Amino acid sequence: MRRRIDTPEFNGPFAPMCEAFVRQRRALGIQYNGQIWILRRFDNFAKDFDIQNFAISRELAGAWMEKSPNESDSYHANRLYAIWHFADFLVQQGYDSYFKRFKLRRNSAHVPYIFTKNEISKIFAVLDTMDFSPSSSNKHKSFPVLYRMLYGCGLRISEALHLTVKDVDIQNSMIHIPSGKNDKERLVPMSKSLVQWCSAYLDETHAGHNESHMFFYSRDGKPYSVSNIEKHFRTLLWNADIPYCGRNLGPRLHDVRHTFVCHRLNEWASSGFDLMAGLPVLSKYLGHENVAGTQWYLKMTAEAYPDVTEKMNALTGYVFPEFGGDYLEEI
Repeated sequence: MRRRIDTPEFNGPFAPMCEAFVRQRRALGIQYNGQIWILRRFDNFAKDFDIQNFAISRELAGAWMEKSPNESDSYHANRLYAIWHFADFLVQQGYDSYFKRFKLRRNSAHVPYIFTKNEISKIFAVLDTMDFSPSSSNKHKSFPVLYRMLYGCGLRISEALHLTVKDVDIQNSMIHIPSGKNDKERLVPMSKSLVQWCSAYLDETHAGHNESHMFFYSRDGKPYSVSNIEKHFRTLLWNADIPYCGRNLGPRLHDVRHTFVCHRLNEWASSGFDLMAGLPVLSKYLGHENVAGTQWYLKMTAEAYPDVTEKMNALTGYVFPEFGGDYLEEI
């Protein structure tokens, strides 16, 4: 019987790091049998590139992310995932990796939907005419503020639903996100109009409540569930005469956040604002781990607003991501 080879030989430019990575994975109790052959393939693939100090260069990352002819979507995704984890290991060891700048997800049929300004106005018009509901007596007051916060600040729905009264600082026009994605804490400034909405909402719905009370709360005082808001969002789209094309096609609630970013970038590009200076600020505002996650929106904005594409190119130069769009994590 032929003996199974669980540890292939590594003889490419990353060989020592590949061996160390495999030892680490298996020490953690991960079998790492199938992925190891992808790692060996990557090590051999890298022989055609000038590798310095175990760094994955932009050129190597771009070439590796290209989908091969006749390669299935699932294998392509697995191949990228395997090396993304290896790139993470390299960064932890102090070696640079351009590949690590992209957070990967499984390919999805969903294309983010960017609402027009007119569609946003129609959504708010429907929200502002919501009727009182005995089953949820506070919804007609909560939801107009909630959706304005999602669009006006680009919050994730989970972040908005976990806010307490003390997290919404009217005096300083600031929202405190104590634990966003990846447990990141941040402060998010509010516009004057949103401050006015939040102030009126506090006066109407939080009389006698302490600072730890949920800012948006259902009839029993508990926070709304994400599924509850998503269900309402589909009804909201219907009432605003915005087509909903199905679960995988949307629009989705998270697209309100995408819309906030694209509208902001479009306004900056149209006015000639320096995007290179604004992107790091916007990245912190959104709670991204680094500016690479925010750069993804540049291409999306140019696609949504073709008239500013030339201005985008002039302002950003090489910043547009050249690959990896289908595998960027939802941010």
